[in-house]
Amino acid sequence: MEESRKVPKVSARVELSNAGGSPTRRFGRMFAAIGTSSVVVSSGLLAYQMYQSSQQQEEIKQLQERLNDQQLRITHRRILAELAREDKNGSAQYIPVPKELLDKLNRFDELKLNPIETKEDFKAIIPRHLKKNWRLLHQANTGEYELHLKAVKELSKLKLSDSEYWQLAQSANYRTAVGLASCAGVDLRFFLPPPPLPPTLEGRTIVSLLKEVLTRLPRNSSQLHDCINYYTTTAIDDYLSRGDAEELLDSDISHEFFRESHHIHAIPRPQVDEETLIEYCLQALLSHSTVEEQCTEIINSLPLFYMVLKAHPNNPRIKSLMGKILANLCLHKQHHNNLFRNGWVGILAGWKQDPNILVNLPATKALCNLDQEFGVHRYHPGVYLMLPTDRHVQHKNTLSNWGVDVVFIHGLLGGVFFTWRQQDKDNLRDFSTEQISEDDYTYCWPRDWLQDDSSNVRVLGVDFDSYLSQWGGSCPTQTFKSTLEERSEDILWRLREAGVGDRPVIFVGHSMGGLIIKKMLVTAENSQSPELNKFAQNTKGIIFYSTPHEGSQIAKLNSLVKYFFFPTVEVQELEFQNPALSELNAYFKQYVEKFKTKVISFGEMIPTRHLGLDLTFVPPESSDPGVGEFIPVQYNHMDICKPESRKSILFRKFYNLVWDTLDQASPYV
Repeated sequence: MEESRKVPKVSARVELSNAGGSPTRRFGRMFAAIGTSSVVVSSGLLAYQMYQSSQQQEEIKQLQERLNDQQLRITHRRILAELAREDKNGSAQYIPVPKELLDKLNRFDELKLNPIETKEDFKAIIPRHLKKNWRLLHQANTGEYELHLKAVKELSKLKLSDSEYWQLAQSANYRTAVGLASCAGVDLRFFLPPPPLPPTLEGRTIVSLLKEVLTRLPRNSSQLHDCINYYTTTAIDDYLSRGDAEELLDSDISHEFFRESHHIHAIPRPQVDEETLIEYCLQALLSHSTVEEQCTEIINSLPLFYMVLKAHPNNPRIKSLMGKILANLCLHKQHHNNLFRNGWVGILAGWKQDPNILVNLPATKALCNLDQEFGVHRYHPGVYLMLPTDRHVQHKNTLSNWGVDVVFIHGLLGGVFFTWRQQDKDNLRDFSTEQISEDDYTYCWPRDWLQDDSSNVRVLGVDFDSYLSQWGGSCPTQTFKSTLEERSEDILWRLREAGVGDRPVIFVGHSMGGLIIKKMLVTAENSQSPELNKFAQNTKGIIFYSTPHEGSQIAKLNSLVKYFFFPTVEVQELEFQNPALSELNAYFKQYVEKFKTKVISFGEMIPTRHLGLDLTFVPPESSDPGVGEFIPVQYNHMDICKPESRKSILFRKFYNLVWDTLDQASPYV
């Protein structure tokens, strides 16, 4: 029985063994499987927990950003409310950037973006009223006096995109636009173009429209000279009435102008081209624009002016005449907004940057007259600002306004645009209308050679042949004012309007221009007006280029030659050893002794060759006033005011006088 019991046990083990191997191996495999499953499950749980955690962190981050954005919006509303209160109180200030916005901007440091994209992102995140260009525009439009001046100057230096310029041009008010236009080198995209021409001008010719304007001008004004009416009527009846019907032929316009003054001295010949007729009409309108009540009718013709400009965009004479007319209109503040709304501020800004002095000097003058709130001074007909080329303003702090004024007055038959050019021995440039200075030649040496010193030097040019005398001496009804006394009184008033006499002054005169200077100073000294007394007292130096202090030998020539060189009245006053001139020179010497004024005189030593004659206009005994320094030079009468270079004694003596006067005037020396 025992054997029978043992056998089954063995059989059982064998069965177990045959069924699945040993028990240890079977349990090991089971536990291995269980362990693997546990690891997989644990890893899944861990990954799920990490995912849940990252989602929660992202939600927290988004919630924080939303809270920050809400805080920024609240801050922006607060800034806008404060800005509105400042505007209402008239005390605009720089806008502080809030810390929240700075923190948000700083986050861009961590981004690795294209520089252009990053710049645009910065622009997008900054509210418009906090951007520099809009902040400056706001200050320029609404800021107080000095804040406006500073904002316009900074605004003019910005480099912006086309769209930004366009937006600023639409938002700039009158005084900001004028200030920007007066700044040197300003981007012309700051200004809106003129509006479209009105439908009433469609299909009309320029000549017929100009005829209508001249016909509408009042003729019964007490201030209107009889000769202006005479020549305007002649132009309408004899030329403009036939301009549309007859064939217009080419004509040499230079035949109608003086060699130097560029003034019309004869009615154009019947057959002329359209440009010549337009110039003649503009010349007539220029004479009318010297009378204030005539300006109201002319201002209504601004669309016609733009029509002329579009038809003849490259004619410097037309631009020059239009610039002079606009400068006269700008003298009267009631016309300023009209000129601004019609887009002429931008046009004048472009003309001011034109290298041709025929174009840029009248445009500069017009902008100065538009800027009377900050420039203070007014530039009447015949007075031009040569320097500075940047915006010329008067600061509230009088110490900032220190400097020296230099005033140039030409002689008979001369002109601002022609007398003060560099010497041209071959006379290649006499009749050129492209008066653009080059590296080796200048058409206006007072402006070009003093350019580097213009921060404290203002240079003015006086055209003493006013627009009335442009028509010549053939008017049958009345002669024009042309005596020395009348000319000097008129110029003295115009210079005072331009602020001359408020600070140290240097006068420069050629030929009869020197006599006008002397007469002005003697008159101002003996005046009962404190302003005129200050004018005389503040004159620190005078340069005379061949001035006939004791008269000229020309007055003794035959009548034909006398008429060619000098009108009748001037010839009578310029008789050699004329008692009136001798008396004026005696008073002038007393004036110089009283105020210790520096006087430098140049005398011509070479005769002037003209029409086969060798003429000595002013001999040394007349060009020497008997006071100050007298320097005979080897120049003729026409070239003595035209130095050949900066090394010429004609310029060096003048330049040293300017710097001596600056040193004396400086509040910092």
